[in-house]
Amino acid sequence: MGPMPSPASVLSICGLLVLGACQDGSGPDTLLPERPLQLRSVKWNAKDAPTGKIAAVAGLGEDTVVFSELGAMVFTAGLLLSTDVGAKSWKTATVIPAGDLAGAWLIGIDGKGRVRRLRDRAVMEDVSDRYGLTGEVVEEAVALDTSAQAAFGLRASLAVADGQKVTRYPIAMHGLAGGSGRVVGLSEGGVSVFEPGTGQVTRYPVDAPVAALIDTAGRLVVATADTLYREQEKSLSKLYLSSEAPIRGLVLSSGVVWVQMGDTLAVLGESEVRRAPSAALPADAKLLSSSTGDVWFLSNGTLRRFGEDTGGGAVEEQWQNTVQPVFTRLCSICHMPGGSANLDLSTYKSWNVRRTQIRQRVVDGKPTPMPPKGAGSLTQDERMAVTAWLDASL
Repeated sequence: MGPMPSPASVLSICGLLVLGACQDGSGPDTLLPERPLQLRSVKWNAKDAPTGKIAAVAGLGEDTVVFSELGAMVFTAGLLLSTDVGAKSWKTATVIPAGDLAGAWLIGIDGKGRVRRLRDRAVMEDVSDRYGLTGEVVEEAVALDTSAQAAFGLRASLAVADGQKVTRYPIAMHGLAGGSGRVVGLSEGGVSVFEPGTGQVTRYPVDAPVAALIDTAGRLVVATADTLYREQEKSLSKLYLSSEAPIRGLVLSSGVVWVQMGDTLAVLGESEVRRAPSAALPADAKLLSSSTGDVWFLSNGTLRRFGEDTGGGAVEEQWQNTVQPVFTRLCSICHMPGGSANLDLSTYKSWNVRRTQIRQRVVDGKPTPMPPKGAGSLTQDERMAVTAWLDASL
């Protein structure tokens, strides 16, 4: 990690930040229609291993780490693999670019504000120094989805690390989310979006925002208790009005925007909002992102997982548990909605209707293999997982 910027350089940067444009938070409105959504409960703890009171969860590849009062518990394919008891108090967890620029790290932020990454599927190693954060109290962290940038929310500022240096900005935001090179968070008077590349802060004076995120198309999405907004030409347009139930949360899970509405869940799509009937979910719950496109639901230390029921049954569950981690590791860089390949393969449906092509390109490597040369390759276990799913879906 390179040297920290001097106080003078920080002030110079901040002088540019203060000049960031303010937006009035309103744009042309086209309200989306509502369609039904069928939910399914996903069993994530196959043998009901004791977990204690859970505070956070994150997934990377085949691994899911549950952060609880018992420690950091590593699950693989639903089975408990290991537990690190080095810390038993946790604030949050996520996946960010590795501090050594080699891939991604699954991290947890412990109760003392230290950044710990999963190493060897067994140990939560303190890597605060790798991001230039030694001695800092970190509250939350997000990936910016460009180069190797990660942003860390501190008590009264924001730190952005790019693998070589860390820069601090006196920007107070919480409820951070990242994407397309931007950081968004809730701030006094509304929602703020920060672009480290230009040093610009854009403020949207939204009244009482609940949550905000950047979707896979790089657009800002904001929720208040009764309205969903989406960015359009640098202003916010109303998408959906929830008159019957308050909106309580918003999270992006592998391209899927999940919304907590009253005691149930909904999915914000491009042209519609799909809402499930009452699911008796508690009001104090928190939505957490999942690498599978499902959503985690945390309430009073208890963790549940939900997904959209598309009628695929056991074969769809097999895809989510064994194939979707392969997609996340190797394919998501090009095949998310709006990705460079212009082909969305982020859902079970999209794989299911292209089974023949996937077998030809991914398994047989004909006429040209996928992933393409230079984009990584499947391990033997991953190729067997894809083949087993294809055979099961016949």
